[in-house]
Amino acid sequence: MFRRGIQHVLARTLGWLPAQLYGVVVRGRHMLYDTGLLPSKEGALPTLVLGNLTVGGTGKTPLTERLVLDLEDALGKGAVGILSRGYGRDTSGFQWVTPQSTSAAAGDEPVMLARKLPHAAVAVCEDRLAGLERMRAERPELKWVVCDDAFQHRALKPTASMLLIDSTQPIASDRLLPAGRLRDVPERALAADAIIITRLDEMHGDLRATFAPAFPKEKPIFGTHMETDPLLAWPGDTRCANGNKTASPDQRERILAVAGISRPERFMDRLAGRFQVVRREAFSDHKAFTANDFKRWKRIVDSDRLHALVTTEKDVVRMPLEGIPGLSIRYEPMHAEWQEPNELTAWLWKQVQRHNADSAGRS
Repeated sequence: MFRRGIQHVLARTLGWLPAQLYGVVVRGRHMLYDTGLLPSKEGALPTLVLGNLTVGGTGKTPLTERLVLDLEDALGKGAVGILSRGYGRDTSGFQWVTPQSTSAAAGDEPVMLARKLPHAAVAVCEDRLAGLERMRAERPELKWVVCDDAFQHRALKPTASMLLIDSTQPIASDRLLPAGRLRDVPERALAADAIIITRLDEMHGDLRATFAPAFPKEKPIFGTHMETDPLLAWPGDTRCANGNKTASPDQRERILAVAGISRPERFMDRLAGRFQVVRREAFSDHKAFTANDFKRWKRIVDSDRLHALVTTEKDVVRMPLEGIPGLSIRYEPMHAEWQEPNELTAWLWKQVQRHNADSAGRS
């Protein structure tokens, strides 16, 4: 713990000058868009843009799912699409994502969303404007599109934007890369139409005072918390008969925990309440698993006489569609819930009505 603290202090100290230079570049880029020297335009479809200011996970994928469902309540099932860059994929350009798509072709998060929301039109394209054009042309039933991780995509002028801040890693005391975790300047938060504070405990105080005191008072701040769902078996997505409840230590199944997400320790520590976590394997976020990984996990499970490999919902997307022969695989789905759902629903409907009024006024 002490050594890790020293390393953290050194990283922040040595990264001070590069962080200042990085800030100059980022602010310069924003100035070019803000002054119109670089063009920013509305998409072919109305967009709800999600994003954050930091590297690493803030819960964007569960929030994307949640907001698609909320918009569908107002607009109808099938009327809301998802457009993502498709981070980590081996392909480029526009393509539709289906539950049968692979993470190599489309990115793990878009594939996960396509599996969880099979009625929604999910697409990937690094050029969001071009992607929206294709979505409108090929899916005329679409009325709105949720753009995942597009807050820094300044070429697109969003219809509405929401900035995510992780409650466990507030940005007020953070620094720009490489001295800290900020990939964008803190003042960019003011450009968002709303802020979402993610991963809250059920009880919380004044979100504005705690996490975003400078955010304009006329703009809302919403709170969310994460809910874990019962473990599912892979492949097949069938509910596991065991391993979903806390048991006494002598009755817990012995498992191998595998995670390639931004903060794998949270997932693995959570499993420790239900299992004997005999082995842990943590990888970098979006890690592309290989055949050698699959063979090693099979050897570990067999040699240590473990009951199963347990992983995250995002990680299982990067495993074979047919599973790993002879290996029991389970994964933990999660979903986001609003602290004040009625307030969020009212705000979303207001954005829809405002866009409709603006469109009618221009026609």
